Amino acid sequence: MTDTSHGSLQSLRQGNRDRVAELLREHGRLHRAELARRTGLSRTTISTIVSGLLADGTISEADGDGDGVAPGTGRRKGLLSLNPDLGVVLGVDVSLSTVRVVVADTSHRVLQRGVTGLAGGLGWADRLDQAADLARSLVEAAGRSMVNVVGAGLGVPGPVNQDTGEVAASSNSLEWEGVRAAEELGRRLGVAVALDNTSHLGSLAEVVWGAGQGCRNVLYLKIANGIGAGFLIDGRIFRGAVGAAGEIGHIAVDDSGPACRCGNRGCLEVYTAVPAVLQALRPMYGDLTLSEALRHAEDGDRACRRVLADTGLLLGRTLAGVSNLLNPELVIIGGELAMAGELLLGAVRTSLARHALPIISGTARVVPGQLGDDAGALGGVALVLREADRLVASS
Repeated sequence: MTDTSHGSLQSLRQGNRDRVAELLREHGRLHRAELARRTGLSRTTISTIVSGLLADGTISEADGDGDGVAPGTGRRKGLLSLNPDLGVVLGVDVSLSTVRVVVADTSHRVLQRGVTGLAGGLGWADRLDQAADLARSLVEAAGRSMVNVVGAGLGVPGPVNQDTGEVAASSNSLEWEGVRAAEELGRRLGVAVALDNTSHLGSLAEVVWGAGQGCRNVLYLKIANGIGAGFLIDGRIFRGAVGAAGEIGHIAVDDSGPACRCGNRGCLEVYTAVPAVLQALRPMYGDLTLSEALRHAEDGDRACRRVLADTGLLLGRTLAGVSNLLNPELVIIGGELAMAGELLLGAVRTSLARHALPIISGTARVVPGQLGDDAGALGGVALVLREADRLVASS
């Protein structure tokens, strides 16, 4: 064998090894058979690669303990993952009213999670201060120290320009405009921070831990005080030119409709976000919370059920247009309004089937998210692990 052919063989082996490690970074835990299927390599080749990665401590075999993330995702004999001793990762989600933090090891096992409420009127700096305080306390509660942290993923309620690292202006994040949030949190924690929009991170989390496991083309819709979406296309987050992909709440559905906080009229968010749902019920019930509205609906209240169904129909019509463009295999409904369950999702499915091309609606399943309010923070963990090439030994 010539030196050139020997070098090519070594390069091929290293490439195969890197691909296996990359899959474990992206998906958490996989069987050898699944690694073979996803890479196209033979089981014999996979077995050789796995043996080497186990020997040098890059990966480990699952021990049967559950990770406490979602039903059906417990660890089983024969599952492989990155070695949990490589370090811990932080996921941080800063919303309008809360900060949520997840601490996980590099095998994707959640060690600690926590939430703290934010007082109204707090600026971005105070919000990041509280996020850093919560993160440090949870790392300590997990029995680790900050020197064990290999990185943090931060979600914010607005578009993120990945080229500049700045949060861009949007109706939900005016106070964050121009802030280099990753740099600011990194300075507070002393670790490298990856930054993205919280809806983008939610889509990533659902694919790793939740309803989207095994899917590569996913549309994730978060319905809360506002409406945002995250798109995974061929397994990768689609961010658009300046990180603003997914502002689905500001698709105009009625040019003569009420003014939206973005400056346009008749945006989807004006009709279907949580405040809009509660506003529609206010003439009959006065001020009420979403939990109260959902309880009335469960008890058979016709007005509450009608408002939720109408909300689902309008969401479905908008999702039909987006689905015709992106052809997702799965549409995941997350955020607070997803708690309405089948009353909302059934209407979404009906409207999607009515307004999308049959080949599109016949492919796109509509399901509820499984991760609830932790989706953004868990997505931060997943983002770091996907980008942390330094976790994988190259020898």
